[in-house]
Amino acid sequence: MSTDGYFIGLMSGTSMDGIDAALVQIKQDSFRLIHSLSHSWPAELTSRLAAATGDNPVDLRELGQLDVLCGELFAGATRHLLTEAEMAATRITAIGSHGQTLFHHPHPPAPFSMQIGDPNTLAERTGITVVADFRRRDMAAGGQGAPLVPAFHQALFRHARRNRVILNIGGIANITVLPAAGDVTGGFDTGPGNCLMDRWIQHHQGLRFDEGGRWAASGQVIEPLLQHFLNDAYFSLNPPKSTGTEYFSES
Repeated sequence: MSTDGYFIGLMSGTSMDGIDAALVQIKQDSFRLIHSLSHSWPAELTSRLAAATGDNPVDLRELGQLDVLCGELFAGATRHLLTEAEMAATRITAIGSHGQTLFHHPHPPAPFSMQIGDPNTLAERTGITVVADFRRRDMAAGGQGAPLVPAFHQALFRHARRNRVILNIGGIANITVLPAAGDVTGGFDTGPGNCLMDRWIQHHQGLRFDEGGRWAASGQVIEPLLQHFLNDAYFSLNPPKSTGTEYFSES
């Protein structure tokens, strides 16, 4: 497979507030965003996914159906993107599909990470080669399987003389540490990003997220409570480390 061409990336984070789809042109010495969009999750499917995440029990029939339904929705996001970009599927070299995370458990004795969104369904519905299941090979090699983005940050943002840190705030937040060229890139999950804020406003206001942070800005920080949470053992762990909503949950 050539590394030059048009590619589509599909990502749905732990907040499940939409499927981000991006059409990019990649050449050996350049990267260009052609078009992007956010494709909404149907409310019923979101509820079923939420019920299957973390420590919630889920039977195999439900897991298998969710896998295929997510694959269909990722295919729908792809078609939507291609239509808006006015580009034929035959021009796309490959789709990189992360899938929807149901559970991330990087701890011994059997570390694993589960993302669904059947890539076979996605490939059949779009006619495009699909690359998926990004995390498990890294975990098999002793890694955390997360975060995934440092390699991309290294290719795009590393500077020959300046040290840089890239902060990515999703449902879970992570950083990429980019020392000046020649040193090793590193990255790890710092803890919750917007997942707990989303859960809190859903619980109290019935809203999916706190747009513009307006509700949060209307209150005041409860310092003893903040210090209690900051004393959580995760924050004092040395990297590499990764986490998810199964740990940083509403409970």
